[in-house]
Amino acid sequence: MTFTGLPDGSYITHLHSTCRGAQTFHITVLQTLVVRARGGTIEVSSGYFGRGLCVIVYASPTLASVLTTRRI
Repeated sequence: MTFTGLPDGSYITHLHSTCRGAQTFHITVLQTLVVRARGGTIEVSSGYFGRGLCVIVYASPTLASVLTTRRI
C-alpha cells in the first residue's frame, strides 16, 4: 500500500475496524511507514482487504493524532 504527499519521516501504522484513531477500534500493528521524497509503502496482508477495514497512519509516536487514513 502506497502513501504519497506526506511529510518525510517514520510513522506508526495500525489496522482498525473503522477509520478512527481510537484504540477501541484496533486490530493489529502494521509495519512502520517510512516516507522519503513525499512517499512511502507498507505491506498489508491480502486477507485484510475487502473487509471494510482501515489503515491508520499516526502523526505522533504517542498515537495522539492521526496523519492520514486509508480504507482497504
